[in-house]
Amino acid sequence: MTMLPNIEEAMEDARNGKLSPYWQNNLKRECLHGELSAEERLALSELNCILSETPQWSGEEELCTEMENIGGRVCFCHFWDEHYSMVQLTEDCNGKYSTAYVLDAETTPDMRKVAALQAQKELADCMQVWGVSLLDAPVPEQMKYDSLAEAASHLMQVLNDPEHITG
Repeated sequence: MTMLPNIEEAMEDARNGKLSPYWQNNLKRECLHGELSAEERLALSELNCILSETPQWSGEEELCTEMENIGGRVCFCHFWDEHYSMVQLTEDCNGKYSTAYVLDAETTPDMRKVAALQAQKELADCMQVWGVSLLDAPVPEQMKYDSLAEAASHLMQVLNDPEHITG
């Protein structure tokens, strides 16, 4: 499978300053797992030049822009630059909440645990600011949650078991 279309798309985003570290790392990982053609290596080299010359937005900025474009908002997010991991809680334009999370399967179990604990601490701080308490009962995974408390409690619950979060 050729990586050229992905590299070219990344180059366009990078020229506009919109290739977040999360997607930069994702592309690097994809390129490392395959044999690149001479054309792909040349395009990757050009991408690296663009990245060295053009400041890029963060994963948080990217997510906030995407949510604003659809009438939603980001309640909580954390993207790690040093590995392929992210945690987020968003609200859509209908007032429903969603969670998303990936902890890099290629990191050590200890790194995954540290990342999960960091996200839990930051989320707990946000919950305190929001005036939202952790629910006592387990919250099953759903596509959408009716309340911020449900969504945040589910996210905390998932982060308690980082070995079962893959990506």
